[in-house]
Amino acid sequence: MKLEPAIGAALCRMDVALVPVPDTGARRLPAVLVMGDAALRHALTRDLKKAGVDAIEGEAATADRGVVFCAPAGDDATVRLAFQSARAAKLDKDGAFVVVTQLGGDFGAFGCENPILAGLLGLTKTVALEQPEAFVRVIDTAAGVGSEAIAAELGRAGPVEVALTGGERRTLASVNLPSPHGNPDLGPADVVVVSGGARGVTAACVIELAARTQTRFVLLGRSRIDVPEPPETNAATTEPQLMRALAKPGMTPPELKRQANNILAAREARATVAAVEATGGHARYVPVDVCNAAAVGAALDEVRREWGPITGVVHGAGVIHDRRVKDKTDAQWDAVWTTKIDGMRALLDATANDPLKVLCFFSSVAARAGNFGQADYAAANEVLNRTAAAEQAKRPACVVKAIGWGPWEGGMVTPALAAAFHSRGIALIPLLAGARAFVDELVNGGNPGGGPTEVVIGGLLAGDKAAPSLRRASSRDYPFLRDHTVADAPVVPVVLALEWFAQRARELRPAEFVQAVEKVNVLKGITLTDFDGAGDLFAIHTVAERADGFSFELRGLRGALHYRAEVRMGAKPPSAPRAPSAVAMGAYAHDPAAIYARLLFHGPDFQVIRRMVGVGDDAAEAELNGIREQGWTPNGWITDMAAGDGGLQLAVLWSRAALGGASLPTGIEAMRPYGVPAAGPVRGVLTGRKRDGKRTLSDVALIDSAGRVYAELLGVELHKLPAGEYPGKSG
Repeated sequence: MKLEPAIGAALCRMDVALVPVPDTGARRLPAVLVMGDAALRHALTRDLKKAGVDAIEGEAATADRGVVFCAPAGDDATVRLAFQSARAAKLDKDGAFVVVTQLGGDFGAFGCENPILAGLLGLTKTVALEQPEAFVRVIDTAAGVGSEAIAAELGRAGPVEVALTGGERRTLASVNLPSPHGNPDLGPADVVVVSGGARGVTAACVIELAARTQTRFVLLGRSRIDVPEPPETNAATTEPQLMRALAKPGMTPPELKRQANNILAAREARATVAAVEATGGHARYVPVDVCNAAAVGAALDEVRREWGPITGVVHGAGVIHDRRVKDKTDAQWDAVWTTKIDGMRALLDATANDPLKVLCFFSSVAARAGNFGQADYAAANEVLNRTAAAEQAKRPACVVKAIGWGPWEGGMVTPALAAAFHSRGIALIPLLAGARAFVDELVNGGNPGGGPTEVVIGGLLAGDKAAPSLRRASSRDYPFLRDHTVADAPVVPVVLALEWFAQRARELRPAEFVQAVEKVNVLKGITLTDFDGAGDLFAIHTVAERADGFSFELRGLRGALHYRAEVRMGAKPPSAPRAPSAVAMGAYAHDPAAIYARLLFHGPDFQVIRRMVGVGDDAAEAELNGIREQGWTPNGWITDMAAGDGGLQLAVLWSRAALGGASLPTGIEAMRPYGVPAAGPVRGVLTGRKRDGKRTLSDVALIDSAGRVYAELLGVELHKLPAGEYPGKSG
């Protein structure tokens, strides 16, 4: 039996974090009209003039100059006015579109009083994409930041998103996260309402959730599915076939297309209901306009009378009318905006008193990064993201998520749009993989346990491939690091750095397999200073890309270099070697309790040595716990970090016997993952290669309960500590 390849998560999962903006020099703001909030626009116009900017106040944007929009404490109409202003403004190389918001100096990413104004962020990011020569910026300010600071910012170069808090400039960056796995806290007695859930990618997600929970679903959609089809359409399965079957004298092509699409929609909805029932769940389809709050409320009242309270809501309904801002009509903006925003309001109002366990908004990566032709969609989905944060604060016991999906295979992604994504190097989300990721996000223990409310899931954006990839080490992401401490401070273990390197290589080449993480140099250990807070951020820099892999560096955000490594990739999973032969060795003097009390610094979550088999001059062996046996959640990892650290602990114990004191790893020639181990304890088998007075070199094979090598650590180099012992250990 071959090992199942350990390929890790096929999709990237990302959170957002605030990071400092470096000084990027000056950039002159062109002529602008300043509009919006009366007090701020007056003060800002004055300060811009002082800085030499051609600035005037006004009520409406004009085509002869750019616009600075000072957002008032407004509503939907405020965001719509900003869109109209961008459409009317001068947006060439001598133009500008700047929005100033007051969401707290963090773009409202962690909660704000008026989530609607977050729509301005998505709008602005899309304008920046569509008008790359113009001066485009959204500046979010904390309380106390005055017009002088805003005017100064408008004289500097920088990213599209800049947050000002006192004297600090920050921007939002994507942080790659481990992926959760498991089943949500839902079952056959629960009732989940899903808008747009009968068709497309939302239907695929509903079917997967039904298969894993057997819950009951109320699928809301506009189409009627109880209208009998004309007999002549029975054999027709495509839109052209249906149009031909329906054709009658006097009918226009648009009429035929509408009727054909109605039939196809009804068929797909009926198929979704049947698929849910086939999994052991239950589904009822309710034809209703999700934007009609009264109709939604009445429909759910009927559901409660028959099935009981609503315990889950998924808002997946959405439409698109892709046009660049300069060409987009008010009617197109309104259609996209109302489906998302009015639909969200209707669902939240109708379930305000229900005991929700799960609340999920289907958002879009367009909200995070903007997207050509989708200013309305990006804006509306940013509102969903910020509303999710507000709802999480109101419902601390509920799992609340806003999932910013990348483009899917299918759904609203037409073949032409899919080709465009591929040409830009953007991977599409496979239907089954996306559906599984959706259910995994709803696992109880996500938000209530401290996980992020807003996540982006999908393939890498083109810009992300060249940019450093951020990783975060916090108690939310890796709670077990609390037990990997030196001198009472959590320390990033070598195995986590190896995992991060492997993950990054897989993100960049999702169709290939990690063959090895090689030439690992530990240049500066990492002590975590904000583990229980926002977390410590680190950047993986791609130093070089080759046909067979990558060279990476792991740095702190201020540039400190901690690790170097190379990752070798291949088209096929690597082949595992034979297990090493048994070697005679003496019994070890200490049991695990004594090892961790006297010799090693690892706390309970890292105490993976179950039993020391023995230690010899050139060999050592131990029985170890892997990830599952240690109780860690694998979260899409490529490596077994628990057993991997156990292998390093074994090397440290062998090195202690050889060197007469404690040591730390300083390098690894190669870590090779061969696949997923069989359940049960792991054998760690060490072969010594070299030892002198201060340094040892060894190889460690990790062997699963079926006797197969599923990972190797080759050329593990350890150096003896100058002090001879870890802090607080007696030896």
